[in-house]
Amino acid sequence: MLDKKFNTNYTIGVDSVVRAISGKSRGQKSLFKQAEEYFQNEPENKRKLQELTEQVTTLQKELDATPLFKFKPKIKLLKLEKLEKELNNEQLVQNKARLVRLHSAIDVCLKILSLTEGADFDETQLKSAKYLSTILLFSPGEGKRLAELHQSLKPSYRAVLSLRLLDKLLMGKGIKNAHILAYYDPQTRYEIGKPDSVCFTQSIVLPIMFAAIFQEVGLQHPKLTVLLEGLQGDQDRYRTLDKDERVKVTKLTNKFTLEYLQEGLGIQQGIIGTAEDKKAFLEAENKRIQFQLNLVKDASSTKVGTSEIIRIPQIYSSIIFSTKREFSKSTLPNASVLIAQLASKNKISSQVANAFISIVGKFPMGYGVVYLPKDMRGIELNHYEYAIVIGLNPAKLDEPNCRLVSRNLLFSEYGKNEVIETSRNMHYETARKKLKRVDPKKLLQIRQTLTHKFDPKKAQQLIPLYWEGYNYFIVEGYQNLWNQVAQEE
Repeated sequence: MLDKKFNTNYTIGVDSVVRAISGKSRGQKSLFKQAEEYFQNEPENKRKLQELTEQVTTLQKELDATPLFKFKPKIKLLKLEKLEKELNNEQLVQNKARLVRLHSAIDVCLKILSLTEGADFDETQLKSAKYLSTILLFSPGEGKRLAELHQSLKPSYRAVLSLRLLDKLLMGKGIKNAHILAYYDPQTRYEIGKPDSVCFTQSIVLPIMFAAIFQEVGLQHPKLTVLLEGLQGDQDRYRTLDKDERVKVTKLTNKFTLEYLQEGLGIQQGIIGTAEDKKAFLEAENKRIQFQLNLVKDASSTKVGTSEIIRIPQIYSSIIFSTKREFSKSTLPNASVLIAQLASKNKISSQVANAFISIVGKFPMGYGVVYLPKDMRGIELNHYEYAIVIGLNPAKLDEPNCRLVSRNLLFSEYGKNEVIETSRNMHYETARKKLKRVDPKKLLQIRQTLTHKFDPKKAQQLIPLYWEGYNYFIVEGYQNLWNQVAQEE
């Protein structure tokens, strides 16, 4: 995803997380690659365990049936000992592989938390906005492999949005779930290392992240691969499915996803301690995984409730990172509109939907806004400039918090932050009308000046609705959208 030059350590860190989940990581298999191998090997692994278990059971019954007055045949006792050892070894091998997958997933989640959460609510909002913006700016908005790229960008994006929605609901007392409330303490929510924080992270945060990240992991199953790509692998995995295909794919995806969360990842290894400590740990782990499974089950059944913490971000991210071949970034502002429409039709909770929309606003993080600049006297100028949405929780949903990235038709590494009103945002007809009196030749010149690899033949609109920030952010390396110097200007 990244160009070899000009990348900050932060951007490289985000890129490594994406690759660790569903891309190609050096020296380590991604989480989804691990899941794919699990699904491929599971039939044989189950067969091994079942076969050994049946052999042990059969031989044990034979020995148990030996009359009391006779000695048990030594050869059978030795064979039983050998079989039990083989069974135990196989269980250990499979459990070790499971723990490797589980710990890999936990490590990725903790990395995401380090990139998106701070010492308090405000710092967490800033870091999360930075992460979400960076993820969107990894997408060039076009290309033959765009659908595949979008599929890899969604998991961590969903996870971060789910956590921000969780926090918003908790602050507004919109959470009724007893399990969540039992572990929540607003005083220690962002205090890393504190006992209550660790408990909340283990019992609430990680299960929500797991549910969001692995929400569609069932797609890695060979049966889904055949359904989507055909026996010969000659079909487009991201083609539009007919109704029957969609139903079947959804059903199998949900089934295999739950299987992977429960058996492919499962619970953490028991701790060393007293019998009471071990019992308490096991009970906590069972509660954690049950909470996690319920989130995924309820989200897939469109049940209104706690599961909307992951379901609404999933709906939203499926639009932001659409895998449809005819995708256009100009449609991204419709994502929040769709959430509001679903709420109005009682498909999702209006309370949770409103909380979510208040976080993301109408324009998603990383979206390229085209706007009318003002001079020092506050008078609007007769040309447009470019900005990037970089802030969550806008005061007004349709007025995004942006970083101005061009000035006097020149891109800059340092700009100031500004709220772009609807009257100046070229997404709206009201703003576009203000430039229709400008000479078309001048508008074309502006378009050429601000467009990477400009092609006049493709300039269907002299006044663009939005702009693609990918080439600015990735290729040219302007990744300091959150630098302190610019914020203090």
